[in-house]
Amino acid sequence: MSSTMGNHTYSPAGTSRAPAAPIRRRTLMPLAGLGLLGPTILSACSSRSGRASSSGTGGHIDTLRVHVPTTLAYMAPMTLFGQQAKLSPTIGKAAVENWSSVDAMKTLLMQKQTDLAATPSYAAANLFNKGVPLRLVAMQVWGMLYVVGPEGSSTQGLEAMRGKTVAVPMPNNMPDLVFRYLLGQKGWDTSKDLTIQSYSDGQEALSNLLAGNAEFAVLPEHPASVSLTKAKQQGKSLERTVDLQQVWAEVTGGEARFPMAGLVMPQEITDSNPQAVGAVLNEVEACIETTNTASEETVNAISRKTEVPAPIVTEVIPRLQLNLVPAAQAKDQLVDFYTRLSTINPDIVGGKMPADDFYLKDPR
Repeated sequence: MSSTMGNHTYSPAGTSRAPAAPIRRRTLMPLAGLGLLGPTILSACSSRSGRASSSGTGGHIDTLRVHVPTTLAYMAPMTLFGQQAKLSPTIGKAAVENWSSVDAMKTLLMQKQTDLAATPSYAAANLFNKGVPLRLVAMQVWGMLYVVGPEGSSTQGLEAMRGKTVAVPMPNNMPDLVFRYLLGQKGWDTSKDLTIQSYSDGQEALSNLLAGNAEFAVLPEHPASVSLTKAKQQGKSLERTVDLQQVWAEVTGGEARFPMAGLVMPQEITDSNPQAVGAVLNEVEACIETTNTASEETVNAISRKTEVPAPIVTEVIPRLQLNLVPAAQAKDQLVDFYTRLSTINPDIVGGKMPADDFYLKDPR
């Protein structure tokens, strides 16, 4: 089963693709990456940077090659990566670039052209189950999906959508599956109780919402915030009708969050250089802590890097639910998340739960 991610097709069967085009830097459009994966704004295939052997427990990495999607959820903390003084002495410096699709990320990993990649949690599991030699290092994004609809609809919550048309991006991928799963658990028949209009990417879903072709749309942050601003500019009044994280808590009896996205590293590095893994975890923790403080200096740096207006960056940061949890510590939540989504589409994680060694233990 193929499923669409942004403007790209992600094949769970893991069909090989040609390497992506050379990188173009700093071209993040305001609505890029709806649903964690965005249109081809920055493609991802870097040349090998100079690095010493990372074999053994003390191998020094001259330049850590880091690849992240173009969404604010990743770019916000990773804007600061390499500036927190936590990589030394194991890693010399970091080169942060963007990848454009899961296929591009797979190419980077298979061709040993990346050392650290940010990815949706289900994509990491799927690639692992298809034989890509990677390990999940940590989770860092914990849910940021919303239903956006007409002003006043939030007082009704889910019921506001009954009998209405909802624009949903990325069929058979995370936004779509989370939405359908939650409605099903709330007793809805998604084929009868509302009309789900599927779109290949979030920008298309948002455009149709603003054009009046749908009354509601499922959107992640930061696009949810951008949609409210764009609607206001067009003389329309929209609001966040439903916080899907809160619905997740109601359905599961747990917290209002779920493991959306994290970080993977090649098995070659995780097996041979635990000090490098520890340095990465320390650096990302410091990045997230600094990002969550949302100081003016930090917000402005993120705004410059992502080309997202500073007021939106400030508004969105708390909703990103950034929190670094090493993979082994997050295993139970990940298995629960994978299991629930698999009831709608088993192919999302490659048809089975990942083996235990997928979840890397914290080496610190």
